Amino acid sequence: MLIESNDLPELTIVGGGEVTEGATTAFTIVADAPVTADTSINYQLGGTAQVGSDFETLAGTVIMPAGTRQVVVTITTIDDDVLFLPSDMVVADWPARVGTVEVDEGEFVLQGAPVLTLTEPVFTITLAVSAGDRSELEVGQAVVVSLDGLDDDLTGVIATLDDTASVSETGEEQYEGTVEVEGDLAAVDGARATIDVTLAQRLGVLAVPVASVLRVAGGEEVRVVNDEGKISRVPVTIGLIDGEWVEITEGLVGNELVVVDVDPRADPAPVEDADP
Repeated sequence: MLIESNDLPELTIVGGGEVTEGATTAFTIVADAPVTADTSINYQLGGTAQVGSDFETLAGTVIMPAGTRQVVVTITTIDDDVLFLPSDMVVADWPARVGTVEVDEGEFVLQGAPVLTLTEPVFTITLAVSAGDRSELEVGQAVVVSLDGLDDDLTGVIATLDDTASVSETGEEQYEGTVEVEGDLAAVDGARATIDVTLAQRLGVLAVPVASVLRVAGGEEVRVVNDEGKISRVPVTIGLIDGEWVEITEGLVGNELVVVDVDPRADPAPVEDADP
């Protein structure tokens, strides 16, 4: 006669005690009777212990082989009390230099946590632009680079530009590229850079302050003062705008006195509304 039972064995955990950081300990899972088939047992450790800082793992699965009634689970702890002495050294293949230091003096460092990064001595300037700006850029364009900590600007060119966008942590699409500068680049890894790209250039043009240009229904106008001190409005055609200045392609000859701001009571009406 063969009697079969679907009852699962009762399991008991045996072991425990104190363990020093960085050492290995174990506990035993014991069944009340030998199992008839390979039995998988899921376990999970609880408490204040954290994966990666106190233990290598806090959960797992072990197999109790058929015909046995116990299995040993090994737990490896992590020594997070890492102390650096003045004689400790970091060795790297030459040439290399220290990039970013991740910890402060006297700070506790967990085992496996990054302390510093090593970089190559050749710096690369990277740029990230939006889709709208990417459409106006191309490899070989001249740039002017301003680096934090440097008094003089550096000239260079755009060396590479991505054709596909990458998504930032905030979900914004950006196109990345690199810039090559002329001469030696003495800078700190991770320094912030401002890159100015010349999209168009005009030499020897007539320019006025941007604040002096008025936008009206018919276009743009500029207020000028004649020799008698009378203010009038002159229709103009504008060209390139660069910061605080705007190019005037038509409407002025260059000998006018342009008004930037005026008392509203002395401001004449727009040309299209002025009395004939």
